[in-house]
Amino acid sequence: MPDFTSIEKQYILELNRGSYRAFDALYSLYSRRLFAFALKMTKSHSDAKEIVQDTFVRLWLNRENVLPEDSFQSYLFTIAKNAILNKMRTLINMPVFVDYMEFMNEHHLSVENTTEEMEMDEFRKKLEQAKETLPETQKNVFELSKELGLSHTEVAKQLNLSEQTVRNQLSLALKTLRKKLAENAVLFTIFFL
Repeated sequence: MPDFTSIEKQYILELNRGSYRAFDALYSLYSRRLFAFALKMTKSHSDAKEIVQDTFVRLWLNRENVLPEDSFQSYLFTIAKNAILNKMRTLINMPVFVDYMEFMNEHHLSVENTTEEMEMDEFRKKLEQAKETLPETQKNVFELSKELGLSHTEVAKQLNLSEQTVRNQLSLALKTLRKKLAENAVLFTIFFL
């Protein structure tokens, strides 16, 4: 009976030639472990799913360069680690995070303070959960406008909506999120109003 390493190498050789079957087999072998790794690092189910997806998209795009003699697991987890780092860089550069840092500095609060860090993490988790309850258009408008800092005109153009629709959808999203995040009213106000 062939060992796991030889089966994996066979899948990689088939993947090099563009085999969807081999890709699916490798996905089945590694997706759960990658998800657990990404979840541990990001503490977010949606981010972890996105990172697994990004990792396997990159694997498919670079399938011809994967070497069967190298450690496939290391290769895959390196791609995932880079995706996590890119995600964290994106979050740090988001206007929302920048606003939070400015608020903390203005009020002479230490970001090193564990309580504030925990509050921010909890707020972020609750915000992600609350956003999932929004209709898709409201969620997209909210993320583009409030999290990425795009103007109403830019959001309208990107989503192929009128500016008035963007304003209306944003207003509805903010109203819903304000209710769902009532216990975090201070942070919600700092970031989004």
